[in-house]
Amino acid sequence: MIPRSIHRLAILCTVLLLGAALPALAIEEIKPPFELSWGESTERMERLLLGAKAKIADRRTAGGCEVWDVEGLKQVGLRRTSFYFRKGELVEVELQYQMDDWDEPKYDQYMGQVRQRLEQRFGTGNLIARKQEPIADVVQKVVGWKWDRNNSSVELFYFAAQNATQVFRTLSVHFKTH
Repeated sequence: MIPRSIHRLAILCTVLLLGAALPALAIEEIKPPFELSWGESTERMERLLLGAKAKIADRRTAGGCEVWDVEGLKQVGLRRTSFYFRKGELVEVELQYQMDDWDEPKYDQYMGQVRQRLEQRFGTGNLIARKQEPIADVVQKVVGWKWDRNNSSVELFYFAAQNATQVFRTLSVHFKTH
């Protein structure tokens, strides 16, 4: 039989070891950007956007959601933000980044930085898209990564379409609750 004091010491050591390991194992919950919470009401979001001097450029319906396309939120390269509401509650936020003077290497660099920040917060992401194909005279390229946590996810996409005279490039980050 193990003496009671040794048994208590073993339990204490186990608890301390587990307690020290838990912060290293804990992975941050995926929340929407701008310090928002899932389920924010449309009324509160409208007040927050007004306070941030942002403009709701368009209100539309897509995929059973009310979508607000918002301009004027200040962040380097952020062209537009789309907020998705289901039954009056926030369920998705899409950040769309575009800079006219960025070439493909600059987009690659920026995507790498965003991906690195996401991996620091949420662990290794899953590659969900990587293809480049010609469609008529346009070459399209798509690269996408996804991170899942509990009932939420974040997806990072790069999209480019280019022909002999024109080019369109965008990087988007989609925060979603399921």
